[in-house]
Amino acid sequence: MSEQLKRDYEIGEEIGRGRFGVVHRCASRATGEAFAVKSVDRSALADDLDRALAELEPKLARLACAGGENPGVVQVRAVYEDGAWTHTVMDLCTGPDLLDWLRLRRGAPVPEPDAARVVAQLAEALAGCHRAGVVHRDVKPDNVLLDLDPAGEAPPRVRLADFGSAAWLGVEDGAARGTAEGLVGTPHYVAPEVVAGGEYGEKVDVWSAGVVLYALLSGGALPFGGETPAEVFAAVLRGTLRFPPALFAGISPAAKDLMRRMMCRDVSRRFSAEQVLRHPWIQSGGGTREAVQPT
Repeated sequence: MSEQLKRDYEIGEEIGRGRFGVVHRCASRATGEAFAVKSVDRSALADDLDRALAELEPKLARLACAGGENPGVVQVRAVYEDGAWTHTVMDLCTGPDLLDWLRLRRGAPVPEPDAARVVAQLAEALAGCHRAGVVHRDVKPDNVLLDLDPAGEAPPRVRLADFGSAAWLGVEDGAARGTAEGLVGTPHYVAPEVVAGGEYGEKVDVWSAGVVLYALLSGGALPFGGETPAEVFAAVLRGTLRFPPALFAGISPAAKDLMRRMMCRDVSRRFSAEQVLRHPWIQSGGGTREAVQPT
C-alpha cells in the first residue's frame, strides 16, 4: 500500500471485495475517525475497458459527490496513487447492502412506505450524479448501502456506492448531456438500450432503479429473468413488464405506475430521476401521506 496512505490511516481488516479491488476498514491517524479504503491493482486488469474504468472510478466518484452536496453517494475523502495501485478512502457505512437487507427478509416484500423511502433516496442520489454528468451504469441492490439506526427508530439511510462502471457524460445547463456506450452493468438490471448496443444516456440508471423497486415490493423477484445471461438479455430487450398476482396483488396501482414509467422501453417516455421524485407515490411516501401531483 502507499506509504503516504499508511502514514495518514491505520489499515484494518478486509471488509469486502468489489469488481476491481479489495476494501479494508481504516482509521484516520489524526482524528481516529473510521473510514473504508478501496484498493485496486490496475496492473492486474487484463481488459482495456476494465483498466479504463478502474482509472476513472475515483474521479467520477468524486464528481458524483458534488463536493458533499450529494449525500446519497458514498463520500470520497482522499485518493492515493502508488505505481499501479489506486487507493480510495471513503465513508464507512454501518449497515448491510440492500441485497443483504432483502435476503434477511426471507422473501417478505418490503412495505410500500419503506420501499418509497429507499427509492426516493436512491433517485435523489442519481439525480445528483446526473446533474454532475455522471451515469452510474450498475445500479443494483449490491451497490446500495444502508446506514441503520442502532435504536431501530429511524428509517435506513441509503447511499449509492461503487462507481467502477460509471461513465462521464458531460454537463450542459446543470444536466447530463452526452452519451455513453458499451455493454456495462449487471444482466438483470441493465437497460434494453445498453443491451441493444450503440449510445445511451443517464436514464439507464432509472431503468435499473426501477428493477430495484420491483425487487423490493416483490420480496426479491426480478422482472426480467432467464437461465443464462443471454436469456436475461433477451428478456430485457423484450421489456415485457408483468406483475404476477401472487406477488403484486396487494401492491398499489400508484406503485405499479411508477415502475412502468421507470422501466419504459421508450427512453423518451421513461422518467428521469427528477421525475421519479415528483411521482405521486414517492410524494405520498408510498401512501403514508396525501399525494402531491407531479409538476
